[in-house]
Amino acid sequence: MKSFFQKIWLAFLLAPAFLFAAKGGNIVDNLVGGFNDQVTDAGSGIASGINTFATVMGVIWIIIMLLMAFFNIEAIKNHAKSLIGAIIIIGIVYGLSAAIM
Repeated sequence: MKSFFQKIWLAFLLAPAFLFAAKGGNIVDNLVGGFNDQVTDAGSGIASGINTFATVMGVIWIIIMLLMAFFNIEAIKNHAKSLIGAIIIIGIVYGLSAAIM
């Protein structure tokens, strides 16, 4: 009876090797390929979310700047450096996330 359970246990241990080898090729290559695909998909999803966030923040930023210019042009003149810096940062984030997607 003990030998029977050992054979079943051995079959469960070796089953993944037979399943991955069914595609043909090396087991490790199949695992690495699957892992790389999953990481690429996850990274693309995260980059898509960041890209959407950067786009929304950029549009909101433009609307706020237009309203500020309409009501108080002096405020834009006083904060020009920080405004340009924020626009550059939003552009960089958008560009990097678009490149990753």
